[in-house]
This record gives sequence, C-alpha cells and structure tokens, in this order.
Amino acid sequence: MNFLAHCLIAESASENLETGLIVGGFLGDFIKGGVPDELPTCLAMGVRLHRRIDAYSNQHPLIRMSCRRFPKEMRRLAPIFVDVLADHCLARHWSSFHNQPIERFTQRTYEFIAGDMAWLPASALRFFGYMRDEDLLAGYRTWTVVERALFSITRRLNREDLNERLTLAAHAELPGLSEDFLGYFPDMLEHARGWLNSERQKPRGDSD
Repeated sequence: MNFLAHCLIAESASENLETGLIVGGFLGDFIKGGVPDELPTCLAMGVRLHRRIDAYSNQHPLIRMSCRRFPKEMRRLAPIFVDVLADHCLARHWSSFHNQPIERFTQRTYEFIAGDMAWLPASALRFFGYMRDEDLLAGYRTWTVVERALFSITRRLNREDLNERLTLAAHAELPGLSEDFLGYFPDMLEHARGWLNSERQKPRGDSD
C-alpha cells in the first residue's frame, strides 16, 4: 500500500477520526527500526498499523497475483510498483470506499499532517511539502502522476532501463490490477479494524 491507501485505511480503522492514526499512516514510510518512544501514543499506533498492513499485504494472494502480472524481469521490484498502482486504483474507485470527494479527504489529511509536523523527520518534512503543494494524493488518479512515481522508484534503484517496459506492462495489466485491487482492498480495511481493536484490548505496554 502507498500513501493514499495507508491514510484511508487509518481513517477507516479509526473510531472517532483519530488524526494521529492518519498521520502515522503517512509517517510509517519514514521511520525505520523501532517506533520512537517519544512519539505520541496515537501517532505510534498509526505507524504500527502502517507496518501491520504492509506485512499483511505482502502475504495476500491477490497482491501476489498482481505482482505476477509483471514480466519476470520486474518481479523482484513488482511489490513496489503494485503499491503505487494500488493508489491509482483507489483514486479511480474512490467513491466505492469513501463518501467524500477525494479532494476534500486529501486536503483534510494535509491539515492533519501539518498539525503534527513537529514529529516528522527531515525526509518526511521534505516529501510532505511536495505532496501538499502538488496535491499528490488526489493526483494519483492521473497516469502522469503515477508514471512519475514509478519512474522515481526506478531512478532511486538505478533501474531506469526498465521505464519503457514498465509503462507498457502497467498499462496492459491495469484492468487485471484493478480487479485484484477491488478484491484485496476491502480485506485490508477489515484487517486494519480487527488489528486495531485487538491492540487496544491488550494490557498497556504489550503492543506488538
């Protein structure tokens, strides 16, 4: 799952719009290793929820099917590509998963993150500025934004030689990827709610 999906999953799992969960859903990609002790409880829970969803999605049969849709030469990197394309599918099918326009959701999400900027590491601050200025979350509806995100991945991994074939494969497989997404994303939402409820019933200090 990518940024848009993680933020929506966190909101959906939240009982009373706990903004820290949503911010943690964004923050999860920027914190490596143990969750810092100094993070506020709700933010820390949001980071752990992000990690739980990543672990669950890595084992989901339909995610694995999506990865197998890519040519063999791309299979090792396919999970990263599928994360980005999941945000594209979510943005395109937004009304199936949220009762507000995507632009309202994204602007509110940026406000929540801005309210907790003091907890963002430098890398998250830099990316957040770009994400908010470009309205990247809503932008995942458009192929231009998706392609830019995919090419950013290949550039970081020094695999820009894949760009043309990656674009062709993603375009060709998008109907199947969308079908997979509509199968696995409701499972992600349900799993997040169940995990969060379970965590909250644990004795304090006994969270995973």
